[in-house]
Amino acid sequence: MRTRILFSGYYGLGNAGDEAVLAASVHLFRRLRPEVRIEVLSANVAATKTALGVDATPRMDPAAVVGAIRRCDLFLSGGGSLLQDTTSFQSLCYYLGLLVLARRLGKKTMVYAQGIGPLHRDATRRMTGRVLRRVDAITVRDAESADLLRSLGVDGAGVPNVEVTADPVFALDPKVTDRVHRLALERPVAAVSLRPWPGVENILEPLAEAFAPYRGILNVQAWPLFPDQDLELCRRWVALTPGAQVQEEALDPAEWMALAGWTDVVVGMRLHALIFGAARGARLLGISYDPKVDALLGRLRVRPIGTPDRLDITALRAGIDAALAEEDTRWKDRQARAAHLREAAERNVTRALALLDSD
Repeated sequence: MRTRILFSGYYGLGNAGDEAVLAASVHLFRRLRPEVRIEVLSANVAATKTALGVDATPRMDPAAVVGAIRRCDLFLSGGGSLLQDTTSFQSLCYYLGLLVLARRLGKKTMVYAQGIGPLHRDATRRMTGRVLRRVDAITVRDAESADLLRSLGVDGAGVPNVEVTADPVFALDPKVTDRVHRLALERPVAAVSLRPWPGVENILEPLAEAFAPYRGILNVQAWPLFPDQDLELCRRWVALTPGAQVQEEALDPAEWMALAGWTDVVVGMRLHALIFGAARGARLLGISYDPKVDALLGRLRVRPIGTPDRLDITALRAGIDAALAEEDTRWKDRQARAAHLREAAERNVTRALALLDSD
């Protein structure tokens, strides 16, 4: 009988970053263990099945979810930023509750490639620590998440070892299609990723002004990775930025990764816009709106250029200038770091498989 893995995450909701996490993970499992059967708790069952050729179950149908957990041999919670209380207390309870349910049904459980936190309330910190001390394995995508787990008591004898790996998207292979060729701009190219966040209105005009000196020199493309949330904001910014355009076509994750290969600099709020860029060697100019962005930039030895309500325009232009004048050795250095993170990302899957094979 084939082994069955069940993924729980923010899947089927149209966020290219989360879909990229799932796509990269499915690819790695199939490469390392082709016989594994994969099922996903998804908000769009048909789309998930079609895109990845996996089984899928409605994530908010209690009876269907219980059935999917009963069928699986290993329950994976992740990746992404599931265990945090910024979105809502209910969201945190949903993801922790699934871990508790899987354990009660006798399944092996793993927190898979997650970024943990923020956890602002004492109650959510206690609840998260209590649940995670009882799972079978934990991998996290950054050291800050591991530090937070240690502060919650998820450390030491009798609890799972926490391994710092990397976001699975670093292991996603690009897929160059006719659509990517058509959408790729002539280099040099800057990609700009914006998302709704308190204060973001304050940076639209300064960000547009920052690109003014590069008109005719640098092609600029806005990336709405989560169109339901980002598209309108990207359109408003492009309307302020002569020569810029919005990439509005629906791309699959591997196509986004391919498109990033035609990009020299990524100015980004969305974590996975920055990861797409980093994986392909682009220079990153990150806008810090969440600790996960700071964690990624810190790991890549890059400082943020501002926050959603205030930008350092001097730093932004210095980064663009450096990208335009860059020597090949700096690009090779970033590629080497990306290769290291790709190897770290693959350890999420090898850890899961080791757990699956254990007694």
